[in-house]
Formats: sequence, C-alpha cells, structure tokens
Amino acid sequence: MKTFRTALFSTGFLFGAAALAQPAHAQAPIPQPVQMTQVDAVSLRLRINNSGQQPAHLLVLHLDNQTCLLNETHREPAYGTLLKFDTLPAGRYAVILRVGADRYRYTVQVDNHKAGGPTIAVRETTTHRVESGLATASL
Repeated sequence: MKTFRTALFSTGFLFGAAALAQPAHAQAPIPQPVQMTQVDAVSLRLRINNSGQQPAHLLVLHLDNQTCLLNETHREPAYGTLLKFDTLPAGRYAVILRVGADRYRYTVQVDNHKAGGPTIAVRETTTHRVESGLATASL
C-alpha cells in the first residue's frame, strides 16, 4: 500500500511539474497605432488603432497649390479609410495625421502621364511618436 501511495504521489507531482513547465502563451502583438499601405496603383489604405480614443486628425493637402482636400477628426477606437488619388491632378500631396501627440506625414506623388493610367509613389517623410510615461533624470 505504501508503494502505491508513493507511486501515486510521484505521478501527481510529475503531472503538476509538467503543467507548471508549460511555455507561456504568447500575447497578441500590440497593433501599430497607424498603418498606411498602398493597395493598388492609385490608392492608400489608412488604419488607425486608437484605443485611448484621442482625437485623430486627418488632413490631405495638394502641395502644389496648398489646397486642402480632406480635413477630418475621428475619436473611434479603430478607424480606417481608403484614400483614392486616381481622379486628382498630377502633383505632390501630403497626408498628415495627428493621433493625440503623435504625428505622421506621408508625401504622395501622383503621375497621370503613364500609359497604363495614373499611379502614385508614396514616401513616409515624418513620424514623431511621443512615448507615454514619465522621464526621470539623475543629477
């Protein structure tokens, strides 16, 4: 009987140790606050992950003549839009986004003179993310 009890205890101990030794479950990755992707030759998809529901201000400017084409503010926890440049005149455009204190700026070059139709070239020109938390300095 003592051997049975010892074997049962040892087996229970091994199962308990095995359960504790299981690898930790990976947490879901934290999504980037702003994602800009070019979905085709003339369109950009913008996604904003705004869990703090801070004001997200989106502005599209035609840089050649300083015309404002889009000026929106959103506070949803998640927002997305498709920006289509196929009907716009050739030239340089800026897509500017502010989410709270964070700043994002993309330059878009529209070319209407290609044989296959209009195309865009996109370049991220500025990203300024403000990290939350207190800064400390030792003197």
